[in-house]
Amino acid sequence: MQYLTIAASFIFGTIIGSFLNVCIYRIPRGISLVHPARSFCPNCKNLIPWHRNFPILSWLLLRGRCGHCHAPISRLYLIVETLTALLFAAAAVLVPFPTLLSVWVILSILVVTTFVDLEFFIIPDALSKSGIAAGLLLSLITPQLHKTSSPLVAVVLSLSGAFSGAIILFLISEFGKLAFGRYKVRSERPTEFSFHVLLPDERQILIDREPFLWSEHFFRKSDRIIIHADEVNINGAQYENIDLTFFHDRLVTSRETILLDQITHLSGHTAFAQFPREAMGLGDVKLIAAIGTFVGWKGILFTIAAASFLGAAFGIMAIALGKRERSAKIPFGPYLAIATVIWLFWGETLVSFYLESLLRL
Repeated sequence: MQYLTIAASFIFGTIIGSFLNVCIYRIPRGISLVHPARSFCPNCKNLIPWHRNFPILSWLLLRGRCGHCHAPISRLYLIVETLTALLFAAAAVLVPFPTLLSVWVILSILVVTTFVDLEFFIIPDALSKSGIAAGLLLSLITPQLHKTSSPLVAVVLSLSGAFSGAIILFLISEFGKLAFGRYKVRSERPTEFSFHVLLPDERQILIDREPFLWSEHFFRKSDRIIIHADEVNINGAQYENIDLTFFHDRLVTSRETILLDQITHLSGHTAFAQFPREAMGLGDVKLIAAIGTFVGWKGILFTIAAASFLGAAFGIMAIALGKRERSAKIPFGPYLAIATVIWLFWGETLVSFYLESLLRL
């Protein structure tokens, strides 16, 4: 019976994983989840017939290509379906039945947020807010999720998890912004830089041909980019030894303020620039609130600590191996997701083992 349950959970997981692929592709791109109702090829846009839309099997049989236009289909689809199936099967083994559905729900949310964050560096509000609503509702329906038989106590624990998680990450974000909220770009000799407007509604600064996008640096009204220009031409006017302070919508110098929309040309030479850096996005704060509704305040403390450790370890390894620049953005959502899975499956066992080890010292 147990093997049948695991097999059924795996198959169900592949079906849910197929739907999660739709969410991962459509939600960040603003495409409706119901129109079109059937999946379509990202390349030729043709709807995929039912006999070519079996999770995992179809990708393998078609060798990762569209059955109509034969364009390559990303391995991501196979990975998401397989990962979801494995998580659902593991949950069927490790999670008691009354809370299994609730755990499947949060696992699904975590899979979508992980892959969206990895590709777009965002966690859509639609996922976080629906996660918060689902966590509260499922806590009320299945209070065993919080190790209690009282729906009222479960909801209180769910709310405590949401608020404690959001407050902790918000404070980390604010203090992190003060401590690590900027990074500097220096060169031994003045190098070329220029300002460009990109469509749609995007801007960038090029320094020695390296792009610095507005969308990756401006998160708050107080954020600014400071460039010390040895010489610069702004709309035909020439300046020397001047500081340029770029805000999201304007350029401020010691002589004037110019709206960015009014800049038709800006280029020069610089040996120093300072850029803003966000310690943690508000998307992570909202995601941890959603996680908190499922795991409560104890789970939140474990999840934040474990995610921070995992993020730091992977970041240090990536930098040491030359796979990532020190100033590069690191999505925190995937680490929160991994830490949450560890808590859901083995968290209390690990905490008990840790406390017992401390008592033996």
